[in-house]
Amino acid sequence: MDRDEAKNILQLCRPGDASDRNDPLIVEAFELLENDSALQVWFEDQQGFDKKVAANLEAIEPPADLKSSILAGMRAHQKKSVASVVTDVPTTPSASVPPLASQPQQVSAQDTAPAASTTHKAWWHNPWVGIAAVFVLMLLIITVPRADDAQLAQNDQALSGLPPILPFLSDTIDGMTLFSFDKKNESAQELKTFLISSGAPAPKNLRAQLASMPTIGCVTFDFNGSQLSMICFKDGETYHLITADAADFPDACPKGPQLFEMRDKAFKVWIEDDQLNILTIHGTKNDIPEFI
Repeated sequence: MDRDEAKNILQLCRPGDASDRNDPLIVEAFELLENDSALQVWFEDQQGFDKKVAANLEAIEPPADLKSSILAGMRAHQKKSVASVVTDVPTTPSASVPPLASQPQQVSAQDTAPAASTTHKAWWHNPWVGIAAVFVLMLLIITVPRADDAQLAQNDQALSGLPPILPFLSDTIDGMTLFSFDKKNESAQELKTFLISSGAPAPKNLRAQLASMPTIGCVTFDFNGSQLSMICFKDGETYHLITADAADFPDACPKGPQLFEMRDKAFKVWIEDDQLNILTIHGTKNDIPEFI
């Protein structure tokens, strides 16, 4: 089983439902997950997204009179159906008036035409009702994220004083996939060596706690013509350490270490030697480890 197959299976797992993990059909996918740190990062992000969608759907409240409206509609339809059955029962000719065999009956086209039905199709048999339901569902799906987007826009406006590099990093991390890494390796030293050999910024003084953590990989990218590097660590939580030349980002360089929150992430920004260092994780300021 490769990663793509595992991802297709793992997407079916409901957040917080242990019974899914015991399903024999997906045991192989979880075995691959346990030994693939990059796949673990993807799976955590996928589960987080699923939780968010589930929470939004649970927040949708149906109309208070929905049940009574449905029952009233069903009763009305039942009465119409019974009435139509009574009016449609054919009447038999009276036995005292036998048909005249000697007189040929004139049959007109109007007599042979099928009688118009006096019943109406149930409202749920109307194809337009189904089409309307689809549009309502699509509207709900689209509207829920828009509410979140509006909240995010409001938060971004309130945090407009943030260094411009932080929104860029947040969007970059959210858009990362398993194939985004320039190099994948579980050793921070190996990733540092790779970055240095490629001429990219690399952390000169890596804190011992970070250096001892297993890594996922590293990636380089540009912001306003300046290069940055990022090493991703995985030790229960996922830590992203971004490094750049401080001279390239004067607006982002604080006089002392600073903490920021934006959307669903927390950032710690500090200067060490001539390097700008940014550590970010999913969470709040309180989730930033004390050793940084």
